Amino acid sequence: MNRIIFGGAFDPVHNGHINMAEKAAKALNGQVIFVPARISVWKEVSAPTSDKINMLRLAIEGHPDFFIDKYEINSGEKVNYSIDTAKHFRELYPNDNLFYLIGADQVNEFHRWKDALELSKIVHIVFFNRPGFTLNEDNIKEFNMLEINGGGIDVSSTRIRELKNFDLPDEVLFYIVENDLYEGMKKLNEMETPHRLSHSKSVAKTAYQIAKANKVKNPIKAYIAGLFHDVGKDIPLSKQKGLTQKYFPEFSEQPEFAYHQFAGAAIAKTLFEIEDQDIIEAIEFHSTGNENMCELAKIIYASDKIEPTRGFDSSELINAMMNGIDSGFKTVLQANKDFLVSKEKSIENPLTFKCFKQYL
Repeated sequence: MNRIIFGGAFDPVHNGHINMAEKAAKALNGQVIFVPARISVWKEVSAPTSDKINMLRLAIEGHPDFFIDKYEINSGEKVNYSIDTAKHFRELYPNDNLFYLIGADQVNEFHRWKDALELSKIVHIVFFNRPGFTLNEDNIKEFNMLEINGGGIDVSSTRIRELKNFDLPDEVLFYIVENDLYEGMKKLNEMETPHRLSHSKSVAKTAYQIAKANKVKNPIKAYIAGLFHDVGKDIPLSKQKGLTQKYFPEFSEQPEFAYHQFAGAAIAKTLFEIEDQDIIEAIEFHSTGNENMCELAKIIYASDKIEPTRGFDSSELINAMMNGIDSGFKTVLQANKDFLVSKEKSIENPLTFKCFKQYL
């Protein structure tokens, strides 16, 4: 049997890792063994080991030829070297063909690995090339490396940890958010009160479920927009106004409650580098609504009003959204209008007035 050893920090596991594993399994007709490192030689690990394992399990679910081996984590060694891992699997599978999967960047560093030549004789080193990446051909020849065609997805783990990139399995992103892992979630915890962030997480989950139920092409966008929709609400009002005037000057004159949505959109664009215009628009009008709202904006507006922690039975409104975005949005909009009227709250805000007029 062909067994492919895939070691790394997996901090966190992302679509680049899964893509490499899928292509390697197909090219070599083998099983992939993910071997998460306890401590990486090249970079500091920033998530607890148990969380890394949990995220890996979520990521490989549905892949019957993918497995996790905790040899390095359970070895008791302060630092694990690939040569020791290779010897372990050679003893474990003496009659199998063993391959060791590395990235293109490590091809050029391979001569620095501990006992590199011996390692290359115990296992067959395989790698993916990157477009435009210059490889060390001497290393390829000396260590008898095999290139797997097709390349991989170039994903930055650092940007994922900062919540600036979301190219990872949906369930892994949910895990990161729910467990407040990494720098990005730390930043959100600093910017939002615990109650506000709990609400934002619930909006994100509700929006994702609505998007999935309606077969929206990229439902994770709904989750992202929901997660960030209130990121501007707990900053001082003066800063909310300043961000609105700077990035959305056409909306610089608003009722005080409305500034946070524009401030949030500005923060999402600048601090978290979100470029998707639908996500920005959804954040921008989640509180007031507006005329001619995109599909994602309707989902976030509704999810903000009806997510389950709001303190009332919103199940019928959630079901309405699940059964159709446009029709559900009108149902939620009417319910919100009725609520505002019952509380004798003004609906003369121009954006809200236009929204009601357009859709009701």
